[in-house]
Amino acid sequence: MTNRFLPIRLGAPGEEISKKDLHAVTQRFKYFNQQRLLHVQSLLQPRQQDFLKLLPLLFHQNHPLLPGFVSSETPAGIPDYAPSKQTVDVAKQFSKGFAYKRKALRQYPIHALFLMGSVGSMAFSKESDIDIWLCHAAGLAADELAELRQKAREVEKWAASLKIEVHFFLVDAEQFVRGENTPISKESSGETQHYLLLEEFYRTSIYVAGRTPVWWLVPPDQERHYGQYVQHLLENRFVAEAEVLDFGDLNHMPTAEFVSATLWHIFKSLTSPHKSLLKLLLMESYASEFPHPQWLCLALKQAVYRGDFSVESLDPYLLMYSKVDAYLQQGGSKQRLDLIRECFYMKIMAGSGPILENRVRQLRENFMQQVAGQWHWPDDLLDSLASQRYWDIKRANSEHAVIRDQLQQCLRMIIKFTGLPVDQAQRENRDLRLIGRKLRAALDQRPGKIEILTTRTAVHTTPDLLVAKETVVEDAAQVWRLYSDRNVAQQAAEHSAIKQGDSLLEILSWAVLNGLYKKTLNLQVAAVNLKLAGNDLYLLFNELHAFFQSRLPGGGDGGLEAFAAPNRLSASLLLVNLGESLAMDANSQQLVMSERSDPLSYGETRQCFVQAVHKLSVSSWGEVTLQHYAGLEGLLNCLLDIVHNSGAQIAADALRVLCYTPVRGRSIVLRTEALFNNLVKCFVAAGAGAQRYIIPAETGYSLFRFNNGRLGYFRLDNANQLIQELSKPQPEFSAVLFDAYVLEQTYIPVLYRHNLADMVQVFYHATSKHVAVYVLDEKGSLFVRQHANANPEHVLNHYSVFLGTLLAQAQLPEGIGVRFYEIQKNTAGVVSCQAVQVKVGASVFDLRVRIVGEAGGGVAVYCNERRFAIDGPDSFKEVRSNILGYRNSHDDYPFHITEIDAPYRVLGAEHSSDLQTLHFLNYKQKMEDKLNI
Repeated sequence: MTNRFLPIRLGAPGEEISKKDLHAVTQRFKYFNQQRLLHVQSLLQPRQQDFLKLLPLLFHQNHPLLPGFVSSETPAGIPDYAPSKQTVDVAKQFSKGFAYKRKALRQYPIHALFLMGSVGSMAFSKESDIDIWLCHAAGLAADELAELRQKAREVEKWAASLKIEVHFFLVDAEQFVRGENTPISKESSGETQHYLLLEEFYRTSIYVAGRTPVWWLVPPDQERHYGQYVQHLLENRFVAEAEVLDFGDLNHMPTAEFVSATLWHIFKSLTSPHKSLLKLLLMESYASEFPHPQWLCLALKQAVYRGDFSVESLDPYLLMYSKVDAYLQQGGSKQRLDLIRECFYMKIMAGSGPILENRVRQLRENFMQQVAGQWHWPDDLLDSLASQRYWDIKRANSEHAVIRDQLQQCLRMIIKFTGLPVDQAQRENRDLRLIGRKLRAALDQRPGKIEILTTRTAVHTTPDLLVAKETVVEDAAQVWRLYSDRNVAQQAAEHSAIKQGDSLLEILSWAVLNGLYKKTLNLQVAAVNLKLAGNDLYLLFNELHAFFQSRLPGGGDGGLEAFAAPNRLSASLLLVNLGESLAMDANSQQLVMSERSDPLSYGETRQCFVQAVHKLSVSSWGEVTLQHYAGLEGLLNCLLDIVHNSGAQIAADALRVLCYTPVRGRSIVLRTEALFNNLVKCFVAAGAGAQRYIIPAETGYSLFRFNNGRLGYFRLDNANQLIQELSKPQPEFSAVLFDAYVLEQTYIPVLYRHNLADMVQVFYHATSKHVAVYVLDEKGSLFVRQHANANPEHVLNHYSVFLGTLLAQAQLPEGIGVRFYEIQKNTAGVVSCQAVQVKVGASVFDLRVRIVGEAGGGVAVYCNERRFAIDGPDSFKEVRSNILGYRNSHDDYPFHITEIDAPYRVLGAEHSSDLQTLHFLNYKQKMEDKLNI
């Protein structure tokens, strides 16, 4: 019902201002709010209505039998308040002897009570929550504020017992004007939105009791002179300061707050688009009017001053819609206008299902009929919106596309509004940067990314049947389409499909992410090439649901803080050989089995069982991506991608592997998981060092190591290439982890388990025919040599002397030690290494054979003090004869060099600092081979 009063005009400072008119404005303000309050009460149950009736009395007096009582010292007392008979009757339900006695208080610590938010709108229902501003005097002591907060909490609990969700906010008007302690509700962003919150307060708040906001006493035409006008009213005693509350004006809203608020609504729109788009487009319409936006609260005040208003015509949501509709009509954007009408309809009619009271539903339907007529909606639009209230996934999908375009357009608008280039704007405004990242993560479309619909929560009915069909299109490419009807699926029409993708896994993941999963679902697959058993299909669907439930519990609807850090993979699900049979098993009546059971290098033929890998990943920004890899190389690249794109710490459960390959699936899963865990252990947990990890790879090997700070791998075709690789110099100590079936027929993997930095380790194994020597030097490089027909003690003595001389002459860095070990093998074939002490006999020092690289580039051999110039093959014969002269028996056994004093380039190093024991051992062997010819 529209109320018609005479217009009120208050003069400007210096003109006539009637106290009678000021009083009339105050009374009209209170009347309008009383009508709003009656509307709210009409939507509540009788016991819930008692809450609103009793609310001001609870903060006016401390009564031990009334709800919320804390103590008699809790601040209480509201100016110009006296409970009605109805309120006293409600109080008597708690205390039969309750009687209100009016007391004149020297001070009233509670200035006013206001209800806030949607409570004053047509969209309010008894399920809605209510924000309450409890405005108190400035300067309350800390203990008084603590008691007041405690009382507010107790009243919240009482409201909860009545099934009303209430949130109190303690407000000091003086602090509020200064921008301090602004009440932040769950609808506000983390950054204070002072002016927009104040505008919402003036537009939506319902006055319950206490002082009147002085803003209402400033006529609309004096809004830009707010401060001067209020000062004039107070100084000339048109109003008493104790009668009013001053929350300030809206004349100087900073651009930064407007940008922040708009970004917040973009953020909210990603999860509740129809709820937030109306506010978002309101921000856009305000932006078009900057720097003097025409605030909605001002339109509200103008209507009250004109005297032609009703609760319905000044509904907060209708005011928003009216402004946005006019703005979009002016811009001629039909698609956006249709969207905003739909958002408004859904906001007002939300919850208008069968459980809603007929009276309330009829009230809302009549309201929408009035709006549709006033704003010239198409005749069939309301019926169309009513029939579409219960969406299916196909409608949600098409609606998402419209909303996606709208949100991206709003982001471009706000960036343009800042007046800065995009990259600079995002650098200088943290909110803009984070919202931009969030928006890109949620809405950007790119190959391999699975889209999560902003409208998925609006789907009320999900299909009981899903058919995934593989189709060959004209260009010979294969596509997968998802249908909710078997007959439609048989026709394979593209326009009838719910979703189209490149793989079965893509469309199934999309279905789960967008709410189509349920245990009773009838899931069918019609494939051309894919081979997947029906039971495996359901296992896969359940696994996808469990994976996304654990990794995206809210569907990716997290806060903004995750976007302050770089986007990183948080979890991955690998599907190995999905829908494929192994080539080696496909052409045989029985499985090929072997004792060499490694799925990456199986049997005598070294077959790899990994034919294809699908990697489904969830990122820290809530993105879901799907990538495909082929063969063993693909698997290794896949695991490296996970390592590279994860954070500095990789969780133990960051990878899950599935494989439905018959018989071999379990071994493939365990092998892949072990491989990944070893990569994490070697290269993530240990940091970016020089460690190496070697695995069998079909007929060869793959060696992982860091290269320029990035983990990579390369292939080695056979064992000889691998040993040659291990025998290369290293820039720093490099530990080696050997996977099973890598050089398993040699002692080398066992020796590397003993490998220590800054330690030269000499291992030997003696047989009747030779002594095998393996040296791991201080940097982990391998040296291998067979000494035929040699005595172990003799060989060890010479190695001990040679290495001891290198250390004594400081040809190796300080701090390097030498250890000797005997390689032993027991009857069970178990290899071990036992440390041994080498006792060098005096006879070893009778002859010192020293190789010297001379200044001119030549080489000389010193036998004790006798020098032999080496200028050709015959020179070595002369040295050989000289050495034999020192042997009593003239036995012809191998010669050993005891010292080397040669330039680093001769030894094979680029710089003297690169020298390591390996260089000397290699040069020693080279020269000894020439002497022993």
